[in-house]
Amino acid sequence: MGHWRPKTLVKQLTVQAAFDTEHLHLRFEWDQPDPGGWLHDMLVYRDGRWHRYASPSPWVSDRSNDHQGFYEDRISFLLDDGSVHGGEAFGGWLTVHRGMRSLPDEIGSDEIEAHPHYGRDGLGRTDIRKYLPHACAGEWWENDWREVRPPAELEQLKRDGVFFDLPMWRAHRSDPLCFGTDHHILDYRHTDAGRHTYTSQVWDPIEGPTYMFDPSVVPGGALDHHAIANGAIPPHGADGYALDPEHTVAFDPAVAEWEGAMIPRRPLQSPTGSAADWRASGTWRDGRWVVEMSRRLTTEYPLDTTQLQPGEYYTISPAVHHGAGTRWHWVAYPYRLGLGIEPPPLSSIHDADRTSIVATPFEGGTPPWESVDPVEIPLLFPGLVTWDDLISDTHPQSAAVRAAEITMWELYEKDPASFLEDQP
Repeated sequence: MGHWRPKTLVKQLTVQAAFDTEHLHLRFEWDQPDPGGWLHDMLVYRDGRWHRYASPSPWVSDRSNDHQGFYEDRISFLLDDGSVHGGEAFGGWLTVHRGMRSLPDEIGSDEIEAHPHYGRDGLGRTDIRKYLPHACAGEWWENDWREVRPPAELEQLKRDGVFFDLPMWRAHRSDPLCFGTDHHILDYRHTDAGRHTYTSQVWDPIEGPTYMFDPSVVPGGALDHHAIANGAIPPHGADGYALDPEHTVAFDPAVAEWEGAMIPRRPLQSPTGSAADWRASGTWRDGRWVVEMSRRLTTEYPLDTTQLQPGEYYTISPAVHHGAGTRWHWVAYPYRLGLGIEPPPLSSIHDADRTSIVATPFEGGTPPWESVDPVEIPLLFPGLVTWDDLISDTHPQSAAVRAAEITMWELYEKDPASFLEDQP
Protein backbone atom coordinates (compact mmCIF):
# COMPACT_ATOMS: atom_id res chain seq x y z
CA MET A 1 0.00 0.00 0.00
CA GLY A 2 2.95 2.37 0.50
CA HIS A 3 3.10 3.31 -3.20
CA TRP A 4 -0.52 2.80 -4.28
CA ARG A 5 -2.00 5.57 -6.42
CA PRO A 6 -5.64 5.90 -7.50
CA LYS A 7 -6.75 5.55 -11.09
CA THR A 8 -8.08 9.13 -10.99
CA LEU A 9 -5.73 11.74 -9.51
CA VAL A 10 -8.24 14.62 -9.38
CA LYS A 11 -11.88 14.19 -8.32
CA GLN A 12 -14.69 16.77 -8.38
CA LEU A 13 -16.78 17.27 -5.23
CA THR A 14 -20.03 19.26 -5.21
CA VAL A 15 -20.70 20.97 -1.86
CA GLN A 16 -23.83 22.77 -0.63
CA ALA A 17 -24.26 24.36 2.80
CA ALA A 18 -27.28 25.69 4.68
CA PHE A 19 -28.12 26.60 8.26
CA ASP A 20 -31.09 27.45 10.43
CA THR A 21 -31.18 28.87 13.95
CA GLU A 22 -29.92 25.61 15.46
CA HIS A 23 -28.17 23.45 12.85
CA LEU A 24 -25.54 23.45 10.09
CA HIS A 25 -26.41 21.24 7.11
CA LEU A 26 -23.93 20.06 4.47
CA ARG A 27 -24.59 18.13 1.26
CA PHE A 28 -21.79 16.42 -0.67
CA GLU A 29 -22.01 14.75 -4.06
CA TRP A 30 -19.30 12.99 -6.08
CA ASP A 31 -18.83 10.31 -8.72
CA GLN A 32 -17.82 6.90 -7.46
CA PRO A 33 -18.56 4.34 -10.18
CA ASP A 34 -17.31 1.25 -8.34
CA PRO A 35 -20.13 -0.40 -6.36
CA GLY A 36 -19.63 -1.98 -2.95
CA GLY A 37 -18.04 0.89 -1.05
CA TRP A 38 -20.50 0.19 1.76
CA LEU A 39 -18.73 -3.10 2.62
CA HIS A 40 -15.86 -3.01 5.09
CA ASP A 41 -13.37 -5.24 6.93
CA MET A 42 -14.85 -8.74 6.57
CA LEU A 43 -14.16 -12.14 8.13
CA VAL A 44 -14.37 -14.93 5.53
CA TYR A 45 -14.51 -18.69 6.13
CA ARG A 46 -12.18 -20.32 3.60
CA ASP A 47 -10.51 -23.74 3.52
CA GLY A 48 -11.54 -24.56 7.09
CA ARG A 49 -10.37 -21.31 8.71
CA TRP A 50 -11.59 -17.75 9.23
CA HIS A 51 -9.56 -15.04 7.48
CA ARG A 52 -9.68 -11.25 7.67
CA TYR A 53 -10.36 -9.49 4.35
CA ALA A 54 -9.68 -5.82 5.03
CA SER A 55 -7.92 -3.69 2.41
CA PRO A 56 -7.21 -2.75 -0.30
CA SER A 57 -10.53 -3.19 -2.03
CA PRO A 58 -10.44 -4.79 -5.48
CA TRP A 59 -11.32 -1.55 -7.22
CA VAL A 60 -8.01 -0.04 -6.12
CA SER A 61 -5.93 -3.21 -6.23
CA ASP A 62 -4.21 -5.00 -9.10
CA ARG A 63 -5.60 -8.27 -7.71
CA SER A 64 -8.78 -8.04 -9.75
CA ASN A 65 -9.13 -11.83 -9.85
CA ASP A 66 -9.29 -12.31 -6.08
CA HIS A 67 -11.55 -10.10 -3.96
CA GLN A 68 -9.52 -10.07 -0.72
CA GLY A 69 -10.12 -6.57 0.55
CA PHE A 70 -13.09 -4.53 1.72
CA TYR A 71 -12.77 -0.89 2.76
CA GLU A 72 -15.67 1.53 3.00
CA ASP A 73 -16.13 4.81 1.14
CA ARG A 74 -15.92 7.91 3.32
CA ILE A 75 -16.15 11.67 3.27
CA SER A 76 -14.53 13.79 5.96
CA PHE A 77 -13.55 17.40 6.44
CA LEU A 78 -11.35 19.51 8.67
CA LEU A 79 -13.13 22.39 10.40
CA ASP A 80 -11.42 25.29 12.20
CA ASP A 81 -12.55 28.65 13.58
CA GLY A 82 -9.22 30.34 12.89
CA SER A 83 -7.56 29.30 16.15
CA VAL A 84 -5.08 26.97 14.42
CA HIS A 85 -2.20 29.14 13.23
CA GLY A 86 -1.60 28.22 9.58
CA GLY A 87 -4.83 26.25 9.38
CA GLU A 88 -6.36 28.51 6.73
CA ALA A 89 -3.18 28.39 4.69
CA PHE A 90 -2.33 24.70 4.72
CA GLY A 91 -5.32 22.67 5.88
CA GLY A 92 -4.61 18.94 5.97
CA TRP A 93 -0.98 19.35 5.01
CA LEU A 94 -0.40 20.59 8.58
CA THR A 95 -1.36 17.14 9.90
CA VAL A 96 0.87 14.81 7.86
CA HIS A 97 4.40 14.15 9.07
CA ARG A 98 7.28 11.80 8.47
CA GLY A 99 7.03 8.55 10.37
CA MET A 100 3.23 8.34 10.33
CA ARG A 101 1.53 5.02 9.69
CA SER A 102 1.25 3.91 6.05
CA LEU A 103 4.09 6.15 4.90
CA PRO A 104 7.28 4.44 3.66
CA ASP A 105 9.24 5.68 6.71
CA GLU A 106 6.57 4.58 9.22
CA ILE A 107 7.97 4.46 12.77
CA GLY A 108 8.12 1.03 14.39
CA SER A 109 5.67 0.16 17.15
CA ASP A 110 8.43 -0.57 19.68
CA GLU A 111 9.66 3.03 19.58
CA ILE A 112 6.16 4.41 19.94
CA GLU A 113 5.17 2.06 22.77
CA ALA A 114 8.22 3.27 24.73
CA HIS A 115 7.26 6.93 24.36
CA PRO A 116 5.87 8.41 27.62
CA HIS A 117 2.98 10.24 25.89
CA TYR A 118 2.02 7.99 22.97
CA GLY A 119 3.07 4.62 24.33
CA ARG A 120 1.97 2.07 26.90
CA ASP A 121 2.14 4.53 29.82
CA GLY A 122 0.27 7.28 27.95
CA LEU A 123 -2.24 7.03 25.10
CA GLY A 124 -1.49 3.33 24.60
CA ARG A 125 -0.79 3.72 20.87
CA THR A 126 1.38 1.66 18.57
CA ASP A 127 1.53 4.10 15.65
CA ILE A 128 1.64 7.81 14.89
CA ARG A 129 -1.39 9.29 13.14
CA LYS A 130 -2.32 12.83 12.15
CA TYR A 131 -1.20 15.57 14.53
CA LEU A 132 -0.63 19.32 14.47
CA PRO A 133 2.87 20.79 14.83
CA HIS A 134 1.39 23.06 17.52
CA ALA A 135 1.36 19.98 19.79
CA CYS A 136 5.16 19.82 19.64
CA ALA A 137 7.80 21.92 21.39
CA GLY A 138 9.58 24.75 19.58
CA GLU A 139 8.33 27.15 16.93
CA TRP A 140 4.72 26.70 15.83
CA TRP A 141 5.80 24.87 12.68
CA GLU A 142 8.29 22.46 14.30
CA ASN A 143 6.85 18.96 14.37
CA ASP A 144 9.00 16.40 16.17
CA TRP A 145 6.47 14.01 17.72
CA ARG A 146 9.12 12.89 20.23
CA GLU A 147 8.95 16.42 21.70
CA VAL A 148 5.19 16.52 22.26
CA ARG A 149 4.05 19.12 24.79
CA PRO A 150 3.04 18.12 28.36
CA PRO A 151 -0.63 17.15 28.92
CA ALA A 152 -1.43 20.42 30.72
CA GLU A 153 -0.22 22.46 27.74
CA LEU A 154 -2.18 20.28 25.31
CA GLU A 155 -5.29 20.76 27.43
CA GLN A 156 -4.82 24.53 27.34
CA LEU A 157 -4.40 24.46 23.57
CA LYS A 158 -7.74 22.68 23.31
CA ARG A 159 -9.34 25.28 25.56
CA ASP A 160 -7.95 27.91 23.19
CA GLY A 161 -9.52 26.10 20.23
CA VAL A 162 -6.20 24.95 18.79
CA PHE A 163 -7.36 21.71 17.19
CA PHE A 164 -8.89 20.60 13.92
CA ASP A 165 -12.45 19.30 14.19
CA LEU A 166 -12.72 16.20 11.97
CA PRO A 167 -16.23 14.84 11.29
CA MET A 168 -16.68 11.83 8.98
CA TRP A 169 -19.41 9.92 7.22
CA ARG A 170 -18.59 6.24 6.80
CA ALA A 171 -20.54 4.15 4.31
CA HIS A 172 -20.37 0.99 6.44
CA ARG A 173 -19.41 1.94 10.00
CA SER A 174 -21.86 4.82 10.49
CA ASP A 175 -24.30 5.22 7.58
CA PRO A 176 -26.66 2.33 8.53
CA LEU A 177 -27.31 4.15 11.84
CA CYS A 178 -27.76 7.55 10.11
CA PHE A 179 -24.85 9.03 12.07
CA GLY A 180 -21.38 10.25 11.32
CA THR A 181 -18.31 9.74 13.46
CA ASP A 182 -16.57 12.71 15.08
CA HIS A 183 -12.85 13.21 15.73
CA HIS A 184 -10.37 15.99 16.43
CA ILE A 185 -6.66 16.48 15.82
CA LEU A 186 -4.05 18.02 18.07
CA ASP A 187 -1.40 15.58 19.34
CA TYR A 188 -3.19 12.65 17.67
CA ARG A 189 -6.32 11.94 15.70
CA HIS A 190 -8.63 11.35 18.65
CA THR A 191 -12.22 10.16 18.65
CA ASP A 192 -14.46 12.70 20.39
CA ALA A 193 -15.71 12.07 23.91
CA GLY A 194 -18.38 9.40 24.20
CA ARG A 195 -18.95 6.28 22.11
CA HIS A 196 -18.82 6.22 18.33
CA THR A 197 -20.83 4.06 15.93
CA TYR A 198 -18.71 0.92 15.70
CA THR A 199 -16.53 -1.46 17.64
CA SER A 200 -14.49 -4.61 16.87
CA GLN A 201 -15.64 -8.13 17.57
CA VAL A 202 -13.32 -10.80 18.96
CA TRP A 203 -12.60 -13.57 16.46
CA ASP A 204 -10.32 -16.56 16.04
CA PRO A 205 -9.22 -18.35 12.85
CA ILE A 206 -10.56 -21.66 14.23
CA GLU A 207 -13.31 -20.64 16.65
CA GLY A 208 -14.67 -17.94 14.37
CA PRO A 209 -16.24 -14.57 15.28
CA THR A 210 -18.34 -13.64 18.30
CA TYR A 211 -21.32 -12.42 16.26
CA MET A 212 -23.11 -13.11 13.00
CA PHE A 213 -26.17 -11.86 11.14
CA ASP A 214 -29.62 -12.81 12.31
CA PRO A 215 -30.44 -15.73 9.94
CA SER A 216 -34.00 -14.44 9.58
CA VAL A 217 -32.53 -11.32 7.93
CA VAL A 218 -29.48 -12.81 6.18
CA PRO A 219 -29.96 -16.51 5.28
CA GLY A 220 -27.16 -18.67 6.65
CA GLY A 221 -26.13 -15.95 9.12
CA ALA A 222 -23.51 -14.57 6.73
CA LEU A 223 -23.00 -12.93 3.38
CA ASP A 224 -21.77 -15.07 0.48
CA HIS A 225 -18.24 -14.05 -0.41
CA HIS A 226 -18.27 -16.02 -3.66
CA ALA A 227 -21.40 -14.24 -4.87
CA ILE A 228 -20.03 -10.80 -3.91
CA ALA A 229 -16.69 -11.51 -5.60
CA ASN A 230 -18.68 -12.30 -8.76
CA GLY A 231 -20.52 -8.99 -8.61
CA ALA A 232 -23.65 -9.81 -6.60
CA ILE A 233 -23.11 -6.99 -4.08
CA PRO A 234 -25.90 -6.31 -1.56
CA PRO A 235 -27.59 -3.05 -2.60
CA HIS A 236 -26.77 0.02 -0.56
CA GLY A 237 -29.53 0.89 1.88
CA ALA A 238 -30.79 -2.69 2.21
CA ASP A 239 -30.79 -4.58 5.51
CA GLY A 240 -28.07 -7.09 6.12
CA TYR A 241 -24.65 -5.89 4.94
CA ALA A 242 -23.62 -4.35 8.29
CA LEU A 243 -23.92 -5.80 11.80
CA ASP A 244 -26.28 -3.17 13.13
CA PRO A 245 -27.79 -3.87 16.57
CA GLU A 246 -31.15 -5.04 15.15
CA HIS A 247 -29.60 -7.70 12.92
CA THR A 248 -26.82 -9.11 15.15
CA VAL A 249 -26.91 -12.40 17.08
CA ALA A 250 -24.34 -14.67 18.73
CA PHE A 251 -22.26 -16.69 16.28
CA ASP A 252 -23.40 -20.26 15.70
CA PRO A 253 -20.96 -22.37 13.65
CA ALA A 254 -23.75 -24.81 12.81
CA VAL A 255 -25.44 -21.97 10.92
CA ALA A 256 -22.73 -19.64 9.62
CA GLU A 257 -19.60 -21.74 9.15
CA TRP A 258 -19.71 -22.65 5.48
CA GLU A 259 -17.27 -22.12 2.61
CA GLY A 260 -17.38 -18.47 1.62
CA ALA A 261 -19.39 -17.30 4.65
CA MET A 262 -18.57 -13.62 5.25
CA ILE A 263 -19.29 -11.60 8.42
CA PRO A 264 -18.25 -7.99 9.21
CA ARG A 265 -15.50 -7.62 11.83
CA ARG A 266 -16.99 -4.28 12.96
CA PRO A 267 -20.36 -4.52 14.76
CA LEU A 268 -22.26 -1.25 14.96
CA GLN A 269 -23.51 0.40 18.15
CA SER A 270 -25.58 3.44 19.09
CA PRO A 271 -23.27 6.46 19.55
CA THR A 272 -23.26 8.75 22.57
CA GLY A 273 -21.80 12.06 23.70
CA SER A 274 -19.71 14.32 21.48
CA ALA A 275 -18.96 11.37 19.20
CA ALA A 276 -22.67 11.44 18.26
CA ASP A 277 -22.83 15.13 17.28
CA TRP A 278 -23.24 14.55 13.54
CA ARG A 279 -26.26 12.99 11.87
CA ALA A 280 -25.35 11.70 8.42
CA SER A 281 -26.93 9.68 5.65
CA GLY A 282 -25.76 8.71 2.18
CA THR A 283 -27.28 7.31 -1.01
CA TRP A 284 -25.34 5.57 -3.78
CA ARG A 285 -27.13 5.51 -7.10
CA ASP A 286 -25.90 5.21 -10.70
CA GLY A 287 -22.28 5.50 -9.66
CA ARG A 288 -22.67 8.63 -7.55
CA TRP A 289 -22.74 9.29 -3.82
CA VAL A 290 -24.98 11.92 -2.26
CA VAL A 291 -24.29 12.44 1.46
CA GLU A 292 -26.06 14.83 3.82
CA MET A 293 -24.63 15.74 7.23
CA SER A 294 -25.98 17.98 9.97
CA ARG A 295 -24.97 19.15 13.44
CA ARG A 296 -26.07 21.67 16.05
CA LEU A 297 -24.26 24.98 15.67
CA THR A 298 -23.23 24.92 19.32
CA THR A 299 -22.66 21.78 21.37
CA GLU A 300 -21.82 20.81 24.93
CA TYR A 301 -18.29 19.78 23.97
CA PRO A 302 -16.10 22.79 23.04
CA LEU A 303 -12.87 20.91 23.84
CA ASP A 304 -13.26 18.67 20.80
CA THR A 305 -15.88 20.40 18.62
CA THR A 306 -15.66 23.72 16.76
CA GLN A 307 -18.52 25.94 17.89
CA LEU A 308 -20.37 27.77 15.10
CA GLN A 309 -22.19 31.09 14.91
CA PRO A 310 -24.22 32.75 12.11
CA GLY A 311 -22.43 35.72 10.58
CA GLU A 312 -18.97 34.20 11.08
CA TYR A 313 -16.75 32.18 8.75
CA TYR A 314 -14.64 29.06 9.24
CA THR A 315 -12.08 27.00 7.38
CA ILE A 316 -13.23 23.72 5.82
CA SER A 317 -11.13 21.18 3.92
CA PRO A 318 -13.06 18.14 2.60
CA ALA A 319 -11.60 14.76 1.65
CA VAL A 320 -12.97 11.59 0.03
CA HIS A 321 -11.81 8.01 0.59
CA HIS A 322 -12.55 5.12 -1.73
CA GLY A 323 -11.41 1.56 -1.28
CA ALA A 324 -8.60 2.30 1.18
CA GLY A 325 -7.83 4.31 4.29
CA THR A 326 -5.02 6.39 5.82
CA ARG A 327 -3.15 8.61 3.30
CA TRP A 328 -4.84 7.17 0.23
CA HIS A 329 -7.59 9.67 -0.46
CA TRP A 330 -8.40 12.84 -2.38
CA VAL A 331 -8.13 16.12 -0.50
CA ALA A 332 -9.09 19.78 -0.99
CA TYR A 333 -7.17 22.94 -0.39
CA PRO A 334 -8.62 24.97 2.50
CA TYR A 335 -11.86 26.87 1.79
CA ARG A 336 -13.68 29.49 3.84
CA LEU A 337 -17.20 28.55 4.92
CA GLY A 338 -19.36 31.59 5.67
CA LEU A 339 -22.59 31.19 7.65
CA GLY A 340 -24.80 33.65 5.79
CA ILE A 341 -21.89 35.89 4.78
CA GLU A 342 -19.47 36.02 1.87
CA PRO A 343 -15.99 35.49 3.37
CA PRO A 344 -13.05 37.50 2.04
CA PRO A 345 -10.73 35.73 -0.43
CA LEU A 346 -8.52 33.14 1.20
CA SER A 347 -5.79 33.52 -1.40
CA SER A 348 -4.39 36.64 -3.03
CA ILE A 349 -4.45 34.96 -6.43
CA HIS A 350 -8.10 33.87 -6.27
CA ASP A 351 -11.44 35.62 -5.99
CA ALA A 352 -13.59 34.77 -2.99
CA ASP A 353 -15.97 32.73 -5.14
CA ARG A 354 -13.13 30.34 -5.92
CA THR A 355 -12.09 29.74 -2.31
CA SER A 356 -15.35 30.18 -0.40
CA ILE A 357 -18.59 28.36 0.37
CA VAL A 358 -21.56 30.38 1.59
CA ALA A 359 -24.11 28.58 3.77
CA THR A 360 -27.66 29.66 2.93
CA PRO A 361 -29.99 30.56 5.86
CA PHE A 362 -33.44 28.93 5.92
CA GLU A 363 -36.36 28.46 8.28
CA GLY A 364 -35.94 25.06 9.99
CA GLY A 365 -36.99 21.66 8.68
CA THR A 366 -35.28 20.20 5.60
CA PRO A 367 -32.83 22.44 3.73
CA PRO A 368 -34.15 23.61 0.33
CA TRP A 369 -31.21 22.13 -1.56
CA GLU A 370 -32.73 22.98 -4.94
CA SER A 371 -32.28 26.69 -4.13
CA VAL A 372 -28.84 26.43 -2.45
CA ASP A 373 -25.95 27.33 -4.76
CA PRO A 374 -23.53 24.40 -5.24
CA VAL A 375 -19.77 24.89 -5.16
CA GLU A 376 -17.54 22.63 -7.25
CA ILE A 377 -14.38 21.73 -5.36
CA PRO A 378 -11.49 19.85 -7.01
CA LEU A 379 -9.95 17.19 -4.80
CA LEU A 380 -6.48 15.88 -5.54
CA PHE A 381 -4.39 12.89 -4.53
CA PRO A 382 -1.71 14.32 -2.20
CA GLY A 383 0.87 11.61 -2.72
CA LEU A 384 3.64 11.40 -0.13
CA VAL A 385 4.15 15.11 0.52
CA THR A 386 4.39 15.80 4.27
CA TRP A 387 4.63 18.94 6.41
CA ASP A 388 8.34 18.18 6.72
CA ASP A 389 8.71 18.64 2.95
CA LEU A 390 7.03 22.06 3.01
CA ILE A 391 9.17 23.44 5.86
CA SER A 392 12.41 21.83 4.69
CA ASP A 393 15.35 24.11 3.91
CA THR A 394 15.39 22.54 0.46
CA HIS A 395 11.86 23.77 -0.33
CA PRO A 396 12.05 27.06 -2.26
CA GLN A 397 9.12 28.55 -0.31
CA SER A 398 9.97 27.17 3.15
CA ALA A 399 10.48 30.62 4.70
CA ALA A 400 7.03 31.75 3.54
CA VAL A 401 5.51 28.48 4.79
CA ARG A 402 7.06 28.88 8.24
CA ALA A 403 5.74 32.45 8.38
CA ALA A 404 2.30 31.30 7.12
CA GLU A 405 2.60 34.01 4.46
CA ILE A 406 1.63 31.67 1.61
CA THR A 407 -1.24 29.23 1.11
CA MET A 408 -1.58 25.89 -0.62
CA TRP A 409 -3.40 27.80 -3.37
CA GLU A 410 -0.35 29.98 -3.96
CA LEU A 411 2.17 27.18 -3.54
CA TYR A 412 0.56 25.26 -6.36
CA GLU A 413 -1.04 28.12 -8.30
CA LYS A 414 -4.46 27.84 -9.95
CA ASP A 415 -4.88 24.19 -10.90
CA PRO A 416 -4.87 21.56 -8.13
CA ALA A 417 -3.60 19.10 -10.72
CA SER A 418 -0.33 21.08 -10.74
CA PHE A 419 0.28 19.68 -7.25
CA LEU A 420 0.86 16.30 -8.90
CA GLU A 421 3.78 17.62 -10.90
CA ASP A 422 5.83 17.70 -7.69
CA GLN A 423 5.12 14.07 -6.84
CA PRO A 424 7.80 11.38 -7.15
